[in-house]
Amino acid sequence: MSDSYKKTVEQFTEIINARHVNHLDKVLEENVEKSENSKVIYKNIEEAREYYSMEHEAHPSENFLLTQFGEEDQDNHRLTAILSYNKHDYATTYTFSPLGKIQKINSILQEQH
Repeated sequence: MSDSYKKTVEQFTEIINARHVNHLDKVLEENVEKSENSKVIYKNIEEAREYYSMEHEAHPSENFLLTQFGEEDQDNHRLTAILSYNKHDYATTYTFSPLGKIQKINSILQEQH
């Protein structure tokens, strides 16, 4: 399953970087939740679309970059990765639904460049 989890996260990143927020339903569950440094950023797919649209407006030349994949926890349907965005690196944990879509994203700021 790790390959499919990695592919899903890569596809998610590609959709965001291509500014195709209307295609997020291909990789995100309807009730997806993202938190960053323990603060909830969005709670569903519509809020996710709004969030990434605002990020693109605020930082039009920035892209999300997956710099490293970590270990997958198959028992808990999780994959970790390091994500770089806007001169910040985030340790990110993706939790997947039984359908293989991303249901929860938890990011913690690791360092600034």
